[in-house]
Amino acid sequence: MTVPKAGYKGDVYIGATKIAAATWTSTGGERQMQAVDELGDEVITDLPLQIRGGTITITGNYKMDTDVGQKLLATRFAAGTQITDLKLYTDQVSGVYLMPDPDFNAGGVASFATVTNCRNVGDDKSGIGTFTATLLLSGVMKQYGDTALVQIVTEGSHSLLAAEAELVGTLVSYGGEAGAINCYFEWGLTTSYEIADSSASSDDFTADIGMFGYKVAAGLSGEKTYHYRAVALYDTDKYAYGADKTFTTPA
Repeated sequence: MTVPKAGYKGDVYIGATKIAAATWTSTGGERQMQAVDELGDEVITDLPLQIRGGTITITGNYKMDTDVGQKLLATRFAAGTQITDLKLYTDQVSGVYLMPDPDFNAGGVASFATVTNCRNVGDDKSGIGTFTATLLLSGVMKQYGDTALVQIVTEGSHSLLAAEAELVGTLVSYGGEAGAINCYFEWGLTTSYEIADSSASSDDFTADIGMFGYKVAAGLSGEKTYHYRAVALYDTDKYAYGADKTFTTPA
């Protein structure tokens, strides 16, 4: 299903050239940004951190006497150019955009987009025009901008025994951090997570984006409900937290 990603703050650029004040949608796999609302609840926003593969559809209006951006798209379409400097703004005001990730390689080639369809770019210089374009994404579009933060998700738990539980989380994004990110879990009988702190454990997950697990093999009792959450420690003393979840141990 195609999911909208940009509203009235959306823009599309190739390099420094603005294509239009446009909206865009994608069909690729997505990892979306998480945030905490004013009530302290974790929510998924409509800003993706990453898009993998699929097609990107751009629609917008433009003044026909300023069609430089649309002509650039048409030129790239005619030449079959691999576009590595495509910028899809979700919030142009705050400077939040997605761009092909130069560090993600597929078959030895960095991520890029290719225009597969470009319509309604003509010679008429009067009035307002509407255009559409479709691009095929090879690789990954990565989010850049001030709101791209470290993101971690509490996925769930399994393999429950009376005194043992396997917890699973995912590090979704580095958020621009260059240093190592240590991922672990906090758990306890309340949301104070007072039972144990696994930050000193040898099972801590460090560095790469992806799913990680941790086995709680001590400190649990049977027939109890425990709260837990995934934690990411970065930049020495900064933390990102996944949502609070619970598991109940059997008798």
